[in-house]
Amino acid sequence: MQYQPIQSEANARFKRWKKLADSGRAVKKEGATLAEGVHLAQTALERSVPINAVILRSKGINAEAESLLTGLQRGSAPFFVLDSTLYDAISPVEHGAGLMLEVRLPVLNRPQSLDEDVLYLDGVQDPGNIGTLIRTAVASGVTNIVASAGCANCWSAKALRAGMGAHFAAAIYENVSPEEVVGFCRGRRLAADARGGSDLYATAGWEKGPTVWMMGSEGQGLSDAALSVAEQRLYIPIQADCESLNVSAAAAVCLFEQRRRRRER
Repeated sequence: MQYQPIQSEANARFKRWKKLADSGRAVKKEGATLAEGVHLAQTALERSVPINAVILRSKGINAEAESLLTGLQRGSAPFFVLDSTLYDAISPVEHGAGLMLEVRLPVLNRPQSLDEDVLYLDGVQDPGNIGTLIRTAVASGVTNIVASAGCANCWSAKALRAGMGAHFAAAIYENVSPEEVVGFCRGRRLAADARGGSDLYATAGWEKGPTVWMMGSEGQGLSDAALSVAEQRLYIPIQADCESLNVSAAAAVCLFEQRRRRRER
């Protein structure tokens, strides 16, 4: 296996990877993203995710990453060794594993409608929250993720890292407005709204049939447009000393309460 060294930030491949690391628009335009870490690489191999390139750090990789090289070498992707400073410049985390993949994004044909459970993200800005939300949804059994145009890119390197491989088990549809959700998502539209509505735990029946859980942005919560199409508003009863929950934590509470109820039934 030939390892191609890259030591200059003027290198065309490095410039491309830097754009993928820094820009959600570049991820969308190129149809590719960066996946850093052992778990993401392992999941990509297990799910036969198309790999465009294998990127290694010049100072070496940890033992877990080393164990994956044989599997990665069976593929056709070229291997590159980046100067450690360059590697760190595109890594979504500090002190990473020293192993990164450039992977192709899946091409999904958007169906006319989704008749299954959905997690709808309305203006969520933080890529870490996006990834955690996707990971939480998949863990709870909800594999359809729909995001508004105001959300950060769901496939950015930081979102992918936070998702820890859950992206590869989900169907992700971006740039869907709240108004479009009405026709696209057939489930009951439930707004997680800290400002009011019905008590999540005391309200019966909302978990029956497909649901569309709507989660809002970190600062403002759900937009007026999203609230206007919601069929039911539910809040999580929390202690008065705390104003609200992080959107990822709120989603975990709602989605796993849904899972708990259905398992009991």
